[in-house]
Amino acid sequence: MSTAFGSLDGSTSRTGRAFRHGPSWGNATWTDLAGAGLGRRPGKTRLVALLPAGAVEAHGPHLPLVTDVVIAATAAEAALPGLRELGLHPALLPPLPYTAAPFAAGFPGTISLRPATVTALLTDVAASLERQGVAALVVVNAHLDPAHLASIRDAARAHGGAMPVIHPDLTERRWALRLGDEFRSGACHAGRYETSVVMAAAPELVREEVRRGLPANPASLSRAIRSGKATFEEAGVGEAYCGDPAAATREEGERTVEALGRIVVEAVAERLGRGEDC
Repeated sequence: MSTAFGSLDGSTSRTGRAFRHGPSWGNATWTDLAGAGLGRRPGKTRLVALLPAGAVEAHGPHLPLVTDVVIAATAAEAALPGLRELGLHPALLPPLPYTAAPFAAGFPGTISLRPATVTALLTDVAASLERQGVAALVVVNAHLDPAHLASIRDAARAHGGAMPVIHPDLTERRWALRLGDEFRSGACHAGRYETSVVMAAAPELVREEVRRGLPANPASLSRAIRSGKATFEEAGVGEAYCGDPAAATREEGERTVEALGRIVVEAVAERLGRGEDC
């Protein structure tokens, strides 16, 4: 199937040829990207850069510190076919693993940056991409610490260019309603929701024996945040997990990944007018 911009997979376009080894920005050469139309004096492109954003933070005794990075990268990849169907050319940027993570800062292994550092970094990334002719930056985020979310919102506001910075915020009701009862309850840090996705995306990273023996923890982070709690410990998440990781399944994870991918595609279509204005 083809459009005025070439085949939907980009194979007949300059952008498609630039990413002939896959949609990874980091695996491309600078000459590949120059051939796709990016450069110091760029033309108008339909290249959309997806930035998976997560954290290095505690996720219970059964999931890795990079759980959010795994989820974000998997969601971004799941969005690729839908974005191509919009006539866009998506490229996966190297993930952002370091960010503000104060809720988990009391646990060994967590690396937490100042929110202002994250805002500055994202703002600079957006400016650099716009200078090269990228049509949009899409922050595909799986880390829901309020300080991190605020950093993304601040960066989107601080970016003064014409290129949109798109962030499908999963805490918005319209998206949260698609992600299952546990996610909506707010008791979803390293619980059934996140554990299922990691089981689908990177099962080798799940400590299965530990996972199966974990009792459910109904502590809701969203309610805790509304009541002014500032750490997992204050929120009743003393083992760095809440929800029900023992109930997680690979099949649920696969369904969740599909839902996350659709959310990204719909957010981009909404902001770009289905690609017509980018």
